[in-house]
Amino acid sequence: MADTDDEQTVELGPDHRGKREDELAPGAEAAGEDRRAKEWEAGGDLDSPDLAAGTSDDEEAAEDHEAEQQRIREEIEQDAREERELQDARYRQDVNRADAEIAEAMRLAHIAEGNRNDYRAEAAGERRLARNDAAHSAHLRAGAAGRDDPQADADRAAADRFQASSYRQDRLANYDDAVASSYGAEARDRRNEAAEVRRPEQPPAAEAVRNPPQAAPRARKNLKQQRRRKTKELRDFGLGD
Repeated sequence: MADTDDEQTVELGPDHRGKREDELAPGAEAAGEDRRAKEWEAGGDLDSPDLAAGTSDDEEAAEDHEAEQQRIREEIEQDAREERELQDARYRQDVNRADAEIAEAMRLAHIAEGNRNDYRAEAAGERRLARNDAAHSAHLRAGAAGRDDPQADADRAAADRFQASSYRQDRLANYDDAVASSYGAEARDRRNEAAEVRRPEQPPAAEAVRNPPQAAPRARKNLKQQRRRKTKELRDFGLGD
């Protein structure tokens, strides 16, 4: 009777029989577990460069973010410094303009006071001359009183001239006093103008200048050096360009 398919057997070759016998040998199962564990560890070692590469990319992205934030902070601080410098420049211009106005007003006040003093001095001299001429005129008139001779007539004529000169000097003195008073009023006005000139207030300090950063900014070139160092480490794992 012919053998059926179910009854057919396949004869194993020497290699398969040896492998089958090794698997059925005592301790073969434990050896297989050890072998599979080593293979799994080897596979884990192959995956570790990828994990390190992912970690390096995260660190690099974090450093890029930190560098970008630092750059933004530095730009804000630079803008604050430039704004403060602009305010300081405007403040100095306003101060210089106020100082110039004060200096000009005081200069004109000094000129007016000088003119006032000069005219006061002129008026004082003219009044002295007027008094002298009046006294001389009175003396001549007193000497010619009661006399009817040519000398008495000459003395009376001279007395009239001195009296006229006295009047003229008085008029000049009055005029110079009036001019001196006008210059005095001008000097007071100029001084009032100088006193009314307001100096600009010092602008408030900018926050970036008043509160400087606690830590020194981190230079981007250091980050580039770290990136090159990390790229070299990746190449050691067989990764990276």
